[in-house]
This record gives sequence, structure tokens and C-alpha cells, in this order.
Amino acid sequence: MSRIFRPTLVIVGSFAAIFAPPWVTIICMGLLAFRYPAWEVLFIGLLMDFLWMSELFSPMPIFTITAVILVWGLEPLRKEFLFS
Repeated sequence: MSRIFRPTLVIVGSFAAIFAPPWVTIICMGLLAFRYPAWEVLFIGLLMDFLWMSELFSPMPIFTITAVILVWGLEPLRKEFLFS
């Protein structure tokens, strides 16, 4: 299941960045970062910021900053519980 779960979350997160509300993208990014040391989270955050930054939020790259916090901030927690 692990071999299917990660690519599925990446695809769902990428499509969610384009077509779904922002909370779906955040959930996909969080699940990826919590389960794997996923660099894909940064890609999804950048995609979300480049597509919607001028319309939804201020000019700050909120999703990219969130992705960096998720990828590096959850690393000690992931190692503690040995999810990866």
C-alpha cells in the first residue's frame, strides 16, 4: 500500500492545487509530510503559490512557507515515531 499511497497523494495534491479548495491541498501536503520525507510537498506549495497567490492571499508565498515548515518541521516527529 505504501508504494501506491505516496504517488496517489502527490497526484491528488497537484490536482487539488489547481481544481480544489485550498484546504484539500493543505491536507494532502500534511499527510505527505507526516508520513514521508516528501520533497513533493515543496512542489505542491510552489504550484499553489504560483497559481493562486495574487487572487486568494497577500503577495507572501504562504503555501511555500507552509511546505518548508511541514517538510523540515515534521522531520523530528517522523523520526521519533518511525513512520518512514
